[in-house]
Amino acid sequence: SLTPLKINEIKKVNISNDQVDVDAKAVLFESGIYAVLPKDVPEKLALAALDVAGAPAQVEKLVKEGDTVCIIGGGGKSGILCCYQAMKNVGKTGKVIVFEYSEANAQRIRDLGLAHVVLVGDATKPVEIYNKINEITNGELCDVVINNVNVPGTEMSSILITKDDGVVYFFSMATSFTKAALGAEGVGKDVTMIVGNGYTKGHANLTLEIIRESKDIRELFEKLYV
Repeated sequence: SLTPLKINEIKKVNISNDQVDVDAKAVLFESGIYAVLPKDVPEKLALAALDVAGAPAQVEKLVKEGDTVCIIGGGGKSGILCCYQAMKNVGKTGKVIVFEYSEANAQRIRDLGLAHVVLVGDATKPVEIYNKINEITNGELCDVVINNVNVPGTEMSSILITKDDGVVYFFSMATSFTKAALGAEGVGKDVTMIVGNGYTKGHANLTLEIIRESKDIRELFEKLYV
């Protein structure tokens, strides 16, 4: 969506995985970022993973050992990668909680073993998600919240379940930062809110390494995107 693209021909539109095969020319600028495609990962798989590489790379930076982390929208492409990195970072003493709207996506996370707790519910209902997270964490709430959902109206849910001095990372482009800023002020939450940035130093290598490390994630992504 960022790179200018002159399309000569649309060859195929795949609705199931949001991919379009085209004959086209991209316009790359000197200041832009790029990654060398690996030889050990199929091109479409690598491109699918690199599309959301900023999210797991930010998780790697933000999540520490022993943290309680909640990933809202953990069953999608970016969410799965975030879950894997979060589980890796929190270690044996931390906890990863996934909040999903889709039961199918929630079951996918359970099957992959990518969270300690998986909840199903509507993240646009702040009180509902707050009550569930408050109960699971015994009132402690979360050190880090990663918002990956692609629908508006989940800002307050993310803020309410974050403890004071905690961090909310809004990777979702559906986020209203007006709602987030005024919402946090309105409920008296002293939290750090980070605007989703698709680029983090080393994000490409980190994401491709997840594909190499996790046979289960690789097989799932090959099924979905290759």
